[in-house]
Amino acid sequence: MTKAPLITHASESELRRATLASRFVTSAQFLSNEQVAFLLQNENHERIPELLLMAANLGHDQRLAIPEMAKAGSSGIVIPSVLAQEWESFWKAEYSIKTDLSGLVIPPPPIGYKALLLVMHEKAAQSPEMLFRSDEKAYDGKVWKFANNSLDEAVPTHKLTGTFGAWVADVQEAPDGCLAGINLSTKAVDELGWVTETLPLRQVHGRKFFRIHSQHLDTKVITVCPGSPTVGDDVPGVHLDDDGDVYVNRWRAGRADDYIRFRRAVVTSKL
Repeated sequence: MTKAPLITHASESELRRATLASRFVTSAQFLSNEQVAFLLQNENHERIPELLLMAANLGHDQRLAIPEMAKAGSSGIVIPSVLAQEWESFWKAEYSIKTDLSGLVIPPPPIGYKALLLVMHEKAAQSPEMLFRSDEKAYDGKVWKFANNSLDEAVPTHKLTGTFGAWVADVQEAPDGCLAGINLSTKAVDELGWVTETLPLRQVHGRKFFRIHSQHLDTKVITVCPGSPTVGDDVPGVHLDDDGDVYVNRWRAGRADDYIRFRRAVVTSKL
């Protein structure tokens, strides 16, 4: 009779090593077949830590989307079913909008930083007022807007429309807007050709972040949205004020400060 293997309790050091090894295994599954073959060559072993670190720093959404890249190339990928279902539930629960996102083509995920997928529905892509009214309920009335009239009238134009997917940096504070120590204005961002969050996309991002973390975006900086010019050619910005209100404010297009920042968005080329 074959004896069962002897089971012993692992030491703390062994548990740490096992934890580290499991993280390597988890990260390695997100490397492409070509990368794995490259690393298995003895002369390339020194690259292993670098690529494993890159894979480990990817977000949940990116890890789900990367396998689709091998099927579709770089122009666009079909949204993974898990993410489609997640966003269908989000739109229904948060905004009472029923939608079928299966088959939606989204941009390939960036791999240089941790990113979050946002899915915008066409019914909200041009309606910051609808999103603002919904935020009033979600944030227990702790909201404010610069316009006495509807935001749809005060901010009528949005460069990103329809139902689409966008990747944004998965960080609490808007990261873009300072190059070589120089703060950028909306005019400078436009000249650089950056695609940034529109006001509706920033509002949806804020709600998504709040549901995940029970915290608000932009507690230290203001996300300014060049893709949604206001009447009068100013630009809207969103931030959390000292009283805990989510502000939708208006800023001059030429204004640049330490606390004015932007969120670049990775969208499909047709947008």
